Amino acid sequence: MINVTYAGDTLIATKVTGDENVPKGEISFTADLSPKLPSDEGSLEPIALTEAASKQWGIKNLMRYPGKGHVASKGFVNKQWMDGQIILVGEYFSFAWLPIGHQIFFGRPSAELTLKMLKKHKMAELSKPASHGDENVDDLAEMRAFAMRCMQETQLLEDEEYFHNDDRELFFASDDEKYYQQEGCFE
Repeated sequence: MINVTYAGDTLIATKVTGDENVPKGEISFTADLSPKLPSDEGSLEPIALTEAASKQWGIKNLMRYPGKGHVASKGFVNKQWMDGQIILVGEYFSFAWLPIGHQIFFGRPSAELTLKMLKKHKMAELSKPASHGDENVDDLAEMRAFAMRCMQETQLLEDEEYFHNDDRELFFASDDEKYYQQEGCFE
């Protein structure tokens, strides 16, 4: 997931979730969106679409602009910038890291998908052991992860309609002998 901002005519895509190569908070790629004449240096010709693709997308050409993509080895080592290009595809866009032939498509996610992706990334982050060697940090991470698992179990119960009527309170039969010994975060 990226956050797109602009500085003048330059698009800046900053990583929101990151990965093992380029972490969150780092710039993933930039693109110069300044208007250029076809004869200008650095100008890229639009990509002509086939008739079928033109019909599907409602346009005849895909505009593209030069950029720079950030790449690195695992752990954000050997980081470098390489030539790339942003390609506008209707409401979507893609960025291609040209020397390595890697291309990613982007679109505006719904609010629900954004929250789901951020939560998934945060859970993965919390499940990693601390790198500082500080036991208190490890303990705190474990407690957070445990609390998040409990919250997820509660959400699952809500989703599976284990709630009684519209009171939004958990319902358990009063004759349930194992009322306080249920599986999950209550173990």
